[in-house]
Amino acid sequence: METPRLSDRQLQAFQHVMECGSVSGAARRMLIAQPGVTRLVKQLEHDVGFTLFERRRGRLVATPEARLFHRELLRVWSGLEGLRATARRIKERETGGLRISAMPLLGMGFLPDVLADFTPRHGEAPVELATFRSEQVVEDIVTQRADLGFAMLGGGDERVESEAFSLGNVCLLPADHPLTAQSSITLDDLHDQPLICYEPQDPSRRALDRLLEAAGVRPRRHLQVSLALQAARLVTQGAGITVIDPLNARVFADERLAIRPFAAELDDTFYLLTPREQPLSRLAQDFISVFRAQFARAIDQSAKPQS
Repeated sequence: METPRLSDRQLQAFQHVMECGSVSGAARRMLIAQPGVTRLVKQLEHDVGFTLFERRRGRLVATPEARLFHRELLRVWSGLEGLRATARRIKERETGGLRISAMPLLGMGFLPDVLADFTPRHGEAPVELATFRSEQVVEDIVTQRADLGFAMLGGGDERVESEAFSLGNVCLLPADHPLTAQSSITLDDLHDQPLICYEPQDPSRRALDRLLEAAGVRPRRHLQVSLALQAARLVTQGAGITVIDPLNARVFADERLAIRPFAAELDDTFYLLTPREQPLSRLAQDFISVFRAQFARAIDQSAKPQS
């Protein structure tokens, strides 16, 4: 059996007659004369092989076949509109939105600031930011549950593509602390100071411990936390000082805190991770550009004392 050749114009005429209930109404919508609508409907009836409309008491009534055909037409047109929308998103490389998996160091403060700058340019694109430990972030990228990852791990992992970023560190002090008189803080300055530390397994904590031991510097360490937010809150209450990354220092800064560059170099590298051998969407590329710009500004500001 030969497949009917259905033109868009025929289908449009049929659709308008179904919606308006009359040829005259369809003609007004299509901006053509009534005989033109009638001709298109007759051509469609010929092509599909069944009657679409009957006249009853002067009114045009759709046949059961026409109603069934109309339901299928609406379903197909809805699918085509979805296909057009998908094509538009592919053209803009925004299909599927953007999924970001990040360690708390970035996910709790800095990345939300980046998103606030990024989203107005991509208002309709769905963006998801989830915060996990670095091990989980790497797995999210390997399994492609996320498009972008930020972690302290993954630099040597052959399953992912990675770009290294160096954080540097600053010292966060109460605004009235004597050390705020200095333009920067050294290892020796930490001697006998109440130092708020991260957990022993934290990479920056281990690096700081090694430097302190090598220099023979002994701070007073009576408070231990797992998040930068906790350390910053304790400093604002005058409970001690802490060595922190400049991104979180910027987020948590207020009039009760002073920020000074920390002269010692810690193992402070983190990685931007992406799925291996997978092209980045335009959305992901744009986010990375915004991230790089804000990161560069934050690092530049961290080199200057702030009170």
